[in-house]
Amino acid sequence: MLKEKRELKKASGDVFFEAYYDTTNHYIFCSWIGIQSLETVMMGGGLLLSILQERPCAGLLNSNLELIGPWEVAVPYLTKKWGPKAKELGLQYFAHVLSPGIFGQRSYKVFREEAKGILRVKAFQDVETAEDWLLLHLG
Repeated sequence: MLKEKRELKKASGDVFFEAYYDTTNHYIFCSWIGIQSLETVMMGGGLLLSILQERPCAGLLNSNLELIGPWEVAVPYLTKKWGPKAKELGLQYFAHVLSPGIFGQRSYKVFREEAKGILRVKAFQDVETAEDWLLLHLG
């Protein structure tokens, strides 16, 4: 699998977001790392939109395994701005790997409710199961 991984860093130099286009399976994989804010989610969302513009595809595997804390502050941005734009660029399926922490899981529940009608969103405990679901739908 060829990957062109891109990462975003905070001012401290810590990586908070990684993404790449999977050229074999034709979907985007991304991973959120550490504590997120509205600003970091908007930056990561912007990078995902630019990848979608370069490599239109129907699937996103969104991993929160390394995420710490809540992110529901970003749900209005994700569902009102990012989601509709991503859908316009061809995204249909959003496979979400839950964070191990309760706050990230709670944020996902808020996002899932707000994202109805925009993208097909489903949660998973691990990347492998999420990828299986995504590949089944990308067929």
